[in-house]
Amino acid sequence: MNEGEKMNELESMIDRKSPAPIYQQLREIIRRKIEDGEFMPGERIPTQYELCDMFAVSRAPVRQALTELVNEGLLNRQQGSGTFVNQKIGETATPLRVIVPENLWIGPLRQAVRLCNDEQTEWRASLEVQAVGRLQLHDQILLAVGRGEAPDLALIDWAWVREFADLHFLKRLDVVDPEWASSFKADLFPVFVDRTTPVLYGAQPEANVSVLWYRRDWFEEEGLEPPTTWAELVEAAQHFQPSIEFPLTFAAGRKARETTTYQMLPFLWPAGGRLFDGEVELNPGVVTGLQFIVDLVHKFHVASPDVVAYAWDQPARLFASGKAALAVGGSYEKPLIQEESGWDDETFRSRVNCIPIPAGPDSVPAAVAGGMVYVIFRQTRAAPLALAVLKRVVRPEAMRRFCVETGRSPTRISVARTLDSKQGWFSRRVSELMHSARPRWDIPEYARVSGQIQLMIENAVTGRATPREAVEKTRDVLRAVFS
Repeated sequence: MNEGEKMNELESMIDRKSPAPIYQQLREIIRRKIEDGEFMPGERIPTQYELCDMFAVSRAPVRQALTELVNEGLLNRQQGSGTFVNQKIGETATPLRVIVPENLWIGPLRQAVRLCNDEQTEWRASLEVQAVGRLQLHDQILLAVGRGEAPDLALIDWAWVREFADLHFLKRLDVVDPEWASSFKADLFPVFVDRTTPVLYGAQPEANVSVLWYRRDWFEEEGLEPPTTWAELVEAAQHFQPSIEFPLTFAAGRKARETTTYQMLPFLWPAGGRLFDGEVELNPGVVTGLQFIVDLVHKFHVASPDVVAYAWDQPARLFASGKAALAVGGSYEKPLIQEESGWDDETFRSRVNCIPIPAGPDSVPAAVAGGMVYVIFRQTRAAPLALAVLKRVVRPEAMRRFCVETGRSPTRISVARTLDSKQGWFSRRVSELMHSARPRWDIPEYARVSGQIQLMIENAVTGRATPREAVEKTRDVLRAVFS
């Protein structure tokens, strides 16, 4: 969100038609920011002049609002330094330490904390949230746990849940609150839950699927249908040459980390490839899929050799900037594409569409199901508070609001049914793709396996090994891992 959008959002918090005086509205807004942890104990709040600009109001209501909060003991004035949140506020609130990958997750957490504070009187919560970045998330959590400083709550990739659970990092939600866990599981899409066991280690607030983005407007202008097979994918990409040097883009190396695995698995599955079938098994179908990835770069020349060096977000940014007609990616990239392109929702809908990854030989289009999961750590000393916040983050109304705002899909079937074709059109589209999506492997060794898959793809695309050699090497390494 840019500065102008932030200003507009803050101004809209003041209801100028309300019978409540502006100073009272300002007082409650500032109070809420303190309770949500946006203004922390001991922290200086914006000056009167800054608050006037933020809310587009005069100094009189700002001054009165601050005076009342000082009188209540929430704020204190320090001559020559400014107005600060009273340090004693922190003594009456239980801090909840949370780690998330990106800032966009902080808003729903603040709303959940506010609900907790509004709905019960036994304790109050304050939020200490850290956004560490997508690529650093896994390692940062491991380091924190190793130091004995695990967060109370964290948002992690679905594929890491089994790994962290196997290491005994996580609390079982079905043990902490069996009734709620059972009800929550019963409302989830089958792809995200094992209904044969009561075990539940986390709650997923959103879902995404791997997709093939394509420029709907360009395809319509050229009279092209979106591709459904590998051959059609090559033909469609070549149609846009030479005006676009590399019309198709994707990530195919270790620099993009998990994004490479997420984007490339659908090319291995449709070829009949099985990487796991009770034991490590990289069969000939995996070679076929890997060979096609290599051919996209070196035989058909529709993708750049630089795909092995792309960062996780580079394919989406190339697509959004008009440097590619098609991009392998994930449904979670919708906000990123809009940010890069500057398109509003209506423009995005008219110019872009997404479909499952086209089908390989004798197969059907494929998609990988993914998403982020809230988990509670065993090291926490605030388990009841962490669970209370988690429950409110995944409430149907909170999940629906977040998914509609971000273009993600709900994991709860009941929420998916409420999506309309106008406001929630993209979330509804992703939910439709979810029915045919497959999850990644639910194994404790997933991170190591994914790293080897990334290396396998990179070695084949760079020519350091043939697809068959790359597959055989990966098979040997993984068998050693599992033995």
